[in-house]
Amino acid sequence: MKWYDRITRIDRRIIYLLLTSLVILPFFIKVTIPQNIMPQTKRLFDFIEAIPPNDKAVMISFDYTPQTQPECHPMAKSLLRQCFSRGIPVIGLSFDPQAPGLAVDALTSIVNEFDSLATSKEDSLVYGVDYVYLGWKSGRIAAQLDMGEDIGGVFPRDYFGALIDSFPLMNKVKNYKNVAIVVILASADYPLDWIRYPQTRYGVNVAAGLTAVMAPKYYPFVQTGQVSGLMSGMKGAAEYEKLVLDHGYARALGNAETGMNSQSMIHILIMIFIILGNVGYFFSRRQKGADK
Repeated sequence: MKWYDRITRIDRRIIYLLLTSLVILPFFIKVTIPQNIMPQTKRLFDFIEAIPPNDKAVMISFDYTPQTQPECHPMAKSLLRQCFSRGIPVIGLSFDPQAPGLAVDALTSIVNEFDSLATSKEDSLVYGVDYVYLGWKSGRIAAQLDMGEDIGGVFPRDYFGALIDSFPLMNKVKNYKNVAIVVILASADYPLDWIRYPQTRYGVNVAAGLTAVMAPKYYPFVQTGQVSGLMSGMKGAAEYEKLVLDHGYARALGNAETGMNSQSMIHILIMIFIILGNVGYFFSRRQKGADK
């Protein structure tokens, strides 16, 4: 059998083995593939970088589900790392009933990460002072509008049942006037309501972190300035992780960047097989023509 016939008849088991190996490899061996940071991702990062420490809060609406956790969870963790590193208070909430458990997991893991590095009590993150999670609320449009007047009126208690008035952070953050930006992390059309209602009425800044299939719908809003930044799918999460790492807010690669390295290596392998297949087809066709 000629060499060009061999490369067009590679055993599919070999292909599957190579694909599986490249999916797993970046999770065990440090592989760095350069990330091209998209403008909309950098725009969100720069916006939060410009917020003065201990001034206005960043509100994060955790609205993704377990099915979209691989894309949106790294976004949440990177945002929290940036905010906590810069001394920016965070207020979390949810309008998707599946999201509270994921929100608590993201907050707990990042808070524990920071507290493990704290050298004193002053360096630790304090619930109610540095961050609060308000929990889930139904009737999101009415709630979003009412928060423009009084957040405590919509969420009188936090997720854990404590009175909002008992937290120093919530005594300082009464409504959107005390919120620098609302970042919606979602797997559905939740950011559209924030643009239509709270932003239109109260002028609150809105940004989003969305799954890859949802993000293209919001590119026009980025161009018009209605969305102050956008993370698009796992790539957007990996880009944000890279920015956070480069600025010293993280110590290692995040899960999204590791996942993107797997995807990139698989894409390279697929392109190699496509090229080999076409080369083999070209030479075998030419040989058939010569034999006639």
